[in-house]
Amino acid sequence: MNSLFRVSARNHAGLILMTVIAEAKSSGDFVSLKDVAAHMGLSQGFLEEIAMALKKAGLIKGRKGPGGGYKLAKPAAKITAEQILTALEGPIALVECNGGKCPVASHCSSKSLWSFLQKDVLASLKKTTLAKLVYAE
Repeated sequence: MNSLFRVSARNHAGLILMTVIAEAKSSGDFVSLKDVAAHMGLSQGFLEEIAMALKKAGLIKGRKGPGGGYKLAKPAAKITAEQILTALEGPIALVECNGGKCPVASHCSSKSLWSFLQKDVLASLKKTTLAKLVYAE
């Protein structure tokens, strides 16, 4: 499927994983990636890669052993969609010129459109918290 804007499987799975972990926060339980993988129909190894990136970014913390797994490192209201997606894929840029790497940037007629969209997308991702995703605030 061709699409102007496509969300990667990594970003999609990462957002779902974070919502599952946030939903379990109320019980204080750690979330097992094995259980999430079975529920989502995804590879546990794939979720482990995602969890490591989220942990490295300080969004989740882990515990090994029986009853182990992952839980949020801070309240869901303090975690934004932008933080999650950046942890998974790096800085968000719709086109390369927004990252400063474009050989025709000085005379590009579409630059203003991409800049406008970039600002809107980032603003939306920064104001969308994990709590809003989980609790539909």
